[in-house]
Parts: sequence; structure tokens; C-alpha cells
Amino acid sequence: MSWKTSHYTRFIDLEGGEGLLYNGRSGAVLKLSASPMARCRSIMQSVPAGQPISPEHEDEPLFKHLLAGGYVVEHDLDEVAAIEEQYYRTREHSAFLLTILPTFGCNLGCSYCFVGKKRGFMNKTRQDQIIAFVRDKFETRDIPKMSVDWFGGEPLLALPAIDYLSKAFLDLCKKYDTPYSAQAITNGTVITDEVVEVMQRSKIERLQITLDGLRVTHDERRPGKSAAIASFDQTIRGLDKVVGKFVVRLRINVDKRNLHEAWGLLDFFEERGWLGPDTRFYPYLARISPFTEACSSVATEVCSVDEFERVNMQWITRLHALGVPVLFQGLYQFPEPKLYNCGAIGPNGYIFNPNGEVHKCGLAVDDSSEAIGMLGQELDIYNPNAQKWRAWNPVTNPVCRGCEHLPTCLGGCPRNQMEMREVQKKENCEFYHEHQNRILKTHMALAEL
Repeated sequence: MSWKTSHYTRFIDLEGGEGLLYNGRSGAVLKLSASPMARCRSIMQSVPAGQPISPEHEDEPLFKHLLAGGYVVEHDLDEVAAIEEQYYRTREHSAFLLTILPTFGCNLGCSYCFVGKKRGFMNKTRQDQIIAFVRDKFETRDIPKMSVDWFGGEPLLALPAIDYLSKAFLDLCKKYDTPYSAQAITNGTVITDEVVEVMQRSKIERLQITLDGLRVTHDERRPGKSAAIASFDQTIRGLDKVVGKFVVRLRINVDKRNLHEAWGLLDFFEERGWLGPDTRFYPYLARISPFTEACSSVATEVCSVDEFERVNMQWITRLHALGVPVLFQGLYQFPEPKLYNCGAIGPNGYIFNPNGEVHKCGLAVDDSSEAIGMLGQELDIYNPNAQKWRAWNPVTNPVCRGCEHLPTCLGGCPRNQMEMREVQKKENCEFYHEHQNRILKTHMALAEL
């Protein structure tokens, strides 16, 4: 058998001739001292890309490691076809993924919110229709596992709906011996002891909560809709009740105005005892972008990808020093091979909004023109909105098809590609081409500390 260098193998230079080998398709990363690094270059870069490596190298001990990490592959392997085949296979057998908005309502008025201005709670009829929908899926197909995201609006304002629906989901999963997991995306302001009890009973294990700065900054960016809501103080009280009981991913939305203030939050978290290897508290920075028309006003405040990534690498380094488990974690941007990149393109992913609409993309939940159907009615597989997600294939894009980052990117957000959102597409490519190697270096350097 003859071998070739994988198209997705990258050589990343370090000081003194040392280097990293990374393969995006396998996810393997290997640090090498100067001599083995030079030898790897000699073996893999001594022939033109795609051409067979000289068979004389096969008996070298180093070659076995190159094979094991996928840095070299069979010469006749079509790697793009293999990625495409895996993409279709994985998404067709994907988990049952539901995102449920029990309410559009929210007690905060964040300027960058992309959900829009719709209002209303999900009534009991709609809740029962969701249960019937889920029951039908269990009865008619094999469900490997079920995962639910509670979203909104502020989903915890509709606690009875979460309680009612979760009980039904858990009963079905028990009946069909199916693993179940759930998370809530919440602003954290309405978390009480009762809410904690309901979330635990509902098997909600993960929370995403947002905090955009210390009191003044946070309250300015995420103000309450009434004078009675002290956004920052109420969020902190909520966090005090859940840190250590749930996996908490603390999202800090940043732009030009508050990027420099993130460091004060870390000091605050450390003072409260939230940081460490066992608290399951993961604060991360998220770059604000005008995802939808509803939040287009933030465009002038967006920081550049380069500016954000410089701060983000410092952030990850500081978290590591404080004991937070950041190494090789996707949340902290470690590049992982993607089997498929968005629940919207899978046949088992659905989003239900309070009006009973069924959607695929979470960025369009308040846009009725993007719905693929209604609860209580049979979904039409020929609905154009459904077909465009089913037809999505990242490797049909000629730029993506030839890109060395294809396995870890898969074309980025499908919605941005479909709608030709050129700014977002350009920024996505910039992230992978200009920053991913730096991220790899950071993770590997921290692993040696």
C-alpha cells in the first residue's frame, strides 16, 4: 500500500525548530522536538501534494505515529468524499434535538437580542401538541438519544410549561430506554430555589447564563424592562444558586465597548469562589455580531476578529491559571473535527415557538416566513424551507471543498452561506485561516505548564 500526506495535516512552527503536527480530519495533535519535526517535513513534504510518499519511510518508527494520527493516509483515499460520506451518515442518524421556546417574553431589553419583538406564552394546547409530536417520533423511528434546549425569550418565565413538558419527555425516554439531556439558555435573573428544584426535576443539567460586565456595564447593556428589575444583582443571585449544582457556561457578550472590562469579571468570579477545577463553571467570551435584522444596530460596535482573538487567548490563559479546565475544549476554541455542524441541517432537529410554528434555525424563530410547518399538522417534507436545510452540503462550495480547514469548519453557519451573508462568511474564514494555529499553540503551551 502507498501513502500520501493528508490534505488536512498542518505543520505549525514553534521556537527552536520545534513544532506541532495537527490533522483536522482526525483531530490529532502532536508536539515534536526539532529533529523529529525536521524529519516529518522531509518525509511528508519531499514530494508534491497528493503524490505517494517514498516507501522507504514506512519502516521508520516515526512513520507509525504519522499513520496513527492520520497525518498520512492511503494514497487512493478521496478525503473530501470520505468527509462528505461521514457528514451524510452522521446527520441522518443524529440525536433527536429539540429547541423549545415556551415564551417569547423576556424581562430584559438587550439591544443586541436577535429573537425580535414577538410576545406570548405557549398555551397548554401547543404543549400537548409537542408531546404528541415527540411520541410519534419515538413510535416511528429509532431515537439514539434525546436532547432539549429551553430557549426564549426568557424560558424560566414559563416554568410550568418546562415542568409539564419535561415530565412527558422523561416518561417517553424511560419507556423507550433512551438517554435524555437538557439545558436552559437563561438570563439568570429569575432563578429561585423553586426554579432550581424544577430544573433538577426536569433533568436540566446545563445552563447558559449571560453576564456582560460588572454592575454598571451589565445593567446598561442588559437593562430590565421595569424599574423593579436590577439585572446584574438578580443575575448574580441566580448564579449563586446554580454554580456547583449545574454545568454553567457563563457567556460574556463583548464588543468594542466592553471587551477591556472582561478582566474585572474574572476577579469578581474568583472572589466568589466560582472558578476552579470542580465547580463546573465555564466563563467564555462571545463576540457580538449582527446575526439578524432584529439586532442590526450593533454592527457599528462589533470588534474585529483579530482584536477579539488576541484578548480571547489571554482570557483562556488566565482561566487555565485559575484552575478552570479549558484545555482541548471546543468551548475554548480548540479545533475539533465536526461530524456535522448545525442541528438545523439534521432530519431530527426541530424548534418550536410559542405560536406553534416549527422551525429549523434558531436565528429565525420569530420569522413566520421561515417556518417548516405547524404543530398539530403533518409536516410537509416538500416545504421549501425544509428542503433547503435537507439539501445543504458544505462540500459543494468549491472554496470549502479545497480548504484545509474543511473538517473543523464544514463551511461555517449554513444560514450565512445560504443567505450569502458575505461579512459573516469572510469573518468565519478569517478565524480559521489566521487564528486557528495560534489557538492550537496556546492550548499546547498551557498543557505543558
